[in-house]
Amino acid sequence: MQKYILEKAFGYKLFMLLSFSIFALVMYQGHISSGGIYSILFFGTLALCAFQISSFFYVIFIKRTVEIYINDEEVYWKIYDNKKLTKEHHILLSDIKEVNTEINYLTGNFYSSFQVQFLLKNEEEIILTDGLLYDFGLKKAEDICRFLLSNKLGDPQDIKFAELVKTQEIDLTNEQIFTKKDGKSFFVGVISKNKKEFLGLRLQIENLYPEYKDIQKNANNEFLVKSDTIKDSFIFLRSNAIGYIVEFYNVSRKEDLRTLKQMGKRQKIGF
Repeated sequence: MQKYILEKAFGYKLFMLLSFSIFALVMYQGHISSGGIYSILFFGTLALCAFQISSFFYVIFIKRTVEIYINDEEVYWKIYDNKKLTKEHHILLSDIKEVNTEINYLTGNFYSSFQVQFLLKNEEEIILTDGLLYDFGLKKAEDICRFLLSNKLGDPQDIKFAELVKTQEIDLTNEQIFTKKDGKSFFVGVISKNKKEFLGLRLQIENLYPEYKDIQKNANNEFLVKSDTIKDSFIFLRSNAIGYIVEFYNVSRKEDLRTLKQMGKRQKIGF
């Protein structure tokens, strides 16, 4: 069982209140001169301001706690507001088709929201998320991801990484690169707190393996390329709450990958 006390996110609420207030002042000028759509937007923005103010005072007096349990049969969580149970979800492990975790950022590296999506075999979706009033926060969100992965719940590639870290007894507090050969796959694991590490690894793959140009996946946390000439061969880079994993599947040539720290502080990352 993992227990998390959600953050009250006062800074975010004040930022949104300021933004809505400025927008309301702008819409007010249109409201008194033209009316119509300006009036609708003005009163709508006032409602949003009122919500931010009420949520600010609500979280002052209410402490929200989330408890997550995983056993051999199910995963479930309970949400408490001041020790009063307000919500509870139970999901049988046998009913789960996919588990997706998503950490969102407002701008740059500023945490915005977190959610865990459980897609069931009957296509039903069950989501655990922050909600409108509270935040898990980046550290708690990453901790939940690691907790799920340790119980083999998450993206298949992330589960591979978690098992790799566990079997090789990797110290996650130290920045490092480690490798493992497993059949046709050669895994490279990277432990680093540098948010630019993903881009650095991707650029190295593109430069060291120019024959792999067929891009299958290209997102902010995964990059999958295949070869135009070698059948059943790919390079798959993915980042998660633990670190970064690169899988070279049926790739005969092995080039050394380096972290940004190993490349030196003056090393520039760019396209």
